[in-house]
Amino acid sequence: MTTIALAARQTRWLDPPTGAPVLTGELMTPLLSTRHPWHVGLGDRSIPPALSGDYDVVRVNMGLGLPAIETMVDTGRRVGPVLYCVSHQILIVPVSSGTAYTWGAAHSTCSRGQNLECVAQGYQSRCSRVWLTLPAPDAASITAPAALHDALSVTRARLQTTGRQPFSMCRREVCHV
Repeated sequence: MTTIALAARQTRWLDPPTGAPVLTGELMTPLLSTRHPWHVGLGDRSIPPALSGDYDVVRVNMGLGLPAIETMVDTGRRVGPVLYCVSHQILIVPVSSGTAYTWGAAHSTCSRGQNLECVAQGYQSRCSRVWLTLPAPDAASITAPAALHDALSVTRARLQTTGRQPFSMCRREVCHV
């Protein structure tokens, strides 16, 4: 398991014997935990070179998106660069152009064009984002939309069934008066 974390709350103080500045820091909660190695590009301004041409953008929450992406990697499906917003806990996944017209999924949204903002419309609060790319030869230039849709749907169904028991299996309380 790979855990990626960033330093937070850096403190600067002077070392009494030497008077030299000392920089310390604590680790934040993990940025992400994954079973696969990823190249992490800090900052969202530098679009990975593998991502070129026209594409649409799928936005999905981190709790659903990362397990689905990991399932894709586990099963040998190709995954392109993924933009992760730490502030909003959102994955932004570039997919083939034209996908937005056919997406129609309850678990995520897909917008037309190369808009990499966390929120497609409306107020955009401050973001802290990183690009994630798989190392070669596993890296793809873009994520296949059908494979992503399938992985998200299967992962969502699995998360919903493991979180709850069917109604018929629930223990019922009986009141004897």
